[in-house]
Amino acid sequence: MKLFKHFFQEVKKPTMSYINRDNKIDRETGRLSFQVSKDKDDSLYRLMTLHRKKYEDYKQKLMDKYRSKVRSQARK
Repeated sequence: MKLFKHFFQEVKKPTMSYINRDNKIDRETGRLSFQVSKDKDDSLYRLMTLHRKKYEDYKQKLMDKYRSKVRSQARK
């Protein structure tokens, strides 16, 4: 029983990770790029959802295509 309580005491340690502003903006830019491409019914977005093997390639292409447009929205 003591071992069981000791296990749960170890698990309760809080963890915090800090994300800087640039990482937050990059993450938001990616999210907004996907949303804009989905709203516009972009062919790259359809290909990305159909072909999971090439998902990362299409994801990078979409982010490159819409990065300049949504960068200002991500900063807000």
